[in-house]
Amino acid sequence: MLSLKRQFGPDCPASRRMPLRAAFTLIEIVIALAVLGTMAAGVYLGFNAVNTYAVSSRLYSEAQTAAQNQIDLTLSKAPFDVSAAYVSGSFNPALNKIPVELMTVAEVDALAASGVSFPAAAPTATPATSSPYYPYYPYYRSGAGQSLSKQAFIYRDPVTGIVVVTGAVTFTVTDTVSSMNFITSTNLNTRKVNVAVTYSFRRVTADVTGALLHGDYTVAMDTLRTADQ
Repeated sequence: MLSLKRQFGPDCPASRRMPLRAAFTLIEIVIALAVLGTMAAGVYLGFNAVNTYAVSSRLYSEAQTAAQNQIDLTLSKAPFDVSAAYVSGSFNPALNKIPVELMTVAEVDALAASGVSFPAAAPTATPATSSPYYPYYPYYRSGAGQSLSKQAFIYRDPVTGIVVVTGAVTFTVTDTVSSMNFITSTNLNTRKVNVAVTYSFRRVTADVTGALLHGDYTVAMDTLRTADQ
């Protein structure tokens, strides 16, 4: 049996002090959390910027495709015979010699005056085949003296199928009044078509060049078309 001196002496284990263990102070923890938060915010902003750039590039490509499709339609639609359309001295839309994609604003006004009623906004349903507007679906215009437009579905969510970004294709046709002088002056009946696809993304007011504007993103293309006859 050990004596009391041996049990409670200065050399016994119970009398020895435990060594102090190193630990973080509250200030160090707060600073570490602040640094981690700053880094996390920077990473989030970086990924968000990359995603925004990727989406905007995809939208621009789709808008460019929509504009190119309208250009191709303009170049391929037939018949386009200006002389036959104006055989009576004024434009007669009943002769169907000029496609609506190549009609000037004045000719579209004449078409509307003949009984074709264009909607003021993009139609939500296909009209009846007996409607005078049926051959010109899905075009619309805001009013008399305005160019024709049609809706362009720019981006549809691949998961939900919901159209997130929509745009409008607007085409403006002008007569270039080009002529060729050989023996006599001959009107070439050449028309310039400007196709513009306008869409909105995150309500940013800028054009495709990055210049800030009071409007939406716009992709524009031009083409020329000469009459078949």
